[in-house]
Amino acid sequence: MDVREAIKRRRSIRKFKPDPIPEEKIRLLLESARLAPSGTNTQPWRFIVVKDDNTKRGLQRAAHNQRHIGRAPVIIACCADLKAFKEFPERVDELIESGALPERSREVFIPYLSKGMDTVTKDALMVAAAANVAIAVEHIVLQAVEIGLGTCWVRWYEDNKVKEILGIPEHVEVMALLPVGVPDEDPSQRPRQKLDKIVYSETYGEKYT
Repeated sequence: MDVREAIKRRRSIRKFKPDPIPEEKIRLLLESARLAPSGTNTQPWRFIVVKDDNTKRGLQRAAHNQRHIGRAPVIIACCADLKAFKEFPERVDELIESGALPERSREVFIPYLSKGMDTVTKDALMVAAAANVAIAVEHIVLQAVEIGLGTCWVRWYEDNKVKEILGIPEHVEVMALLPVGVPDEDPSQRPRQKLDKIVYSETYGEKYT
């Protein structure tokens, strides 16, 4: 299966078979997330793999009793560690050593980022964190399709309850719950807008041809 087919076949799955997920498949999903890109290679994502039935039921209640959460063999709680953004200098050094950035980045980029971190708000960090973690989660989602698994992005939950159940510290934020399992349904493709409704040429509003 190529990437295009995985994208076309992906669906939000809310009915799962009870089959357990082999550990090697779970690790493959997590490895796919690990390889995702992120701004300045920050890699703020953190993942909690949940298999315990009691914990899953607790997460279901915290997610307004969405039943597919409790019934999935595995739930991956996808989080962002906001402290990761304080490690910009280390990440820039790694990028320089790998050849991705020029040596002069130490004198130019690191002071710029460090100065910005002194004034950045939590809301701004949350925006950056959400974007980075979303990329990693979608890596998981598409990898799951290739190996015969289904997933469903879940963003409707009581954040504090999820954090309490999973013992998540204050500086870590929950970005999504991702139920994972063997699909027990085959939903049709949901409606999508045509390209001419979402793509413009050169400036916003100019028709793309």
